Amino acid sequence: MDKLYFWLTLKAIKGLGEKSIKQLYTFYKDPRLIFESHQEELEQVVGKEKAFKIKNTDLSFDPQEVLKQIEREGIKWLTLDDENYPKLLRDIPDPPPVLFYIGHIKDMLSVAVIGTRRPEYYSIGFTKDLIRQLVSMSFGIVSGGAKGIDLLSHRYAVEFGGYTVCVLGFGILNTPKYLEFLLSKGSCFISEFLPTEPPSHYTFPRRNRIISGMSQYVFVVEAGINSGALITAEYAYKQKRPVYAHIGVGKSDRWDGCAKLINEGKAKFFRSVQEIILSSNAQKESDGILNLLVSPKTFDQLIAISGISPEELLRILTDYELSGKIVKMGAYYRLA
Repeated sequence: MDKLYFWLTLKAIKGLGEKSIKQLYTFYKDPRLIFESHQEELEQVVGKEKAFKIKNTDLSFDPQEVLKQIEREGIKWLTLDDENYPKLLRDIPDPPPVLFYIGHIKDMLSVAVIGTRRPEYYSIGFTKDLIRQLVSMSFGIVSGGAKGIDLLSHRYAVEFGGYTVCVLGFGILNTPKYLEFLLSKGSCFISEFLPTEPPSHYTFPRRNRIISGMSQYVFVVEAGINSGALITAEYAYKQKRPVYAHIGVGKSDRWDGCAKLINEGKAKFFRSVQEIILSSNAQKESDGILNLLVSPKTFDQLIAISGISPEELLRILTDYELSGKIVKMGAYYRLA
């Protein structure tokens, strides 16, 4: 609890955001050392104004009261320096310094499945098939718990025997009744907000960076032009997470948000998970060929080393020749 107190105190300092806290943690590696540091040193990390607030502990809430509350309510927690803190989330520029959670956090690859609160009948079936595919590939499912695509994603994940994480846009003690069934299925609720913090116009968009930050991929099933799912997709794009968007009925404006993401180059169109995996594998094979050509090799040598079929290898080599990445010198291929 002592460690948590220092993390909560950092979180409570007015004007000290998640990016600054990560900078401080990266530099000091221990929150205690931050408070023991001289102001001049702190200024080198986060600037004069924030260093002054740290030294004067100008707080927005009382960390001791939060400690009492989570102990009283049995709320679990993770801090940025914990081994079990979600690895992908730790890598984003502004990870939550403290995560409050109920349920079980599993160390597994997860993907986000998000979309509108009022899905088309078509999208309900599409989401069910998508979740079935993802669970069969042993992915965990991350979403935001809102009624619509989010709730369907959670529901289908547990229906197919999978694991799901619901990232809340409010304090964990405000979890609505309609989500409670997930806990009995081994799922998890996570929130960066103080346990009793109510939802607001700020909290929902802010939590979306956690949904994308925890995820290997982000799938947007259905989203109109003003859908909150686009905020998550924007975060994912900035976090360099692959975003995939589906367009179910091209004439309907229900997918205008998905079309916008694709047209802006922030997402790729997808029909199924299988085609994404196949495309990813093909790209890995292509990249592997370039690595092999650090030293010149013949066509037969490349087949023997890579195990790729002659037809597929010829296609890859032709594409690389046309794009100027490799050249052929007699029987040998080499990097250009």
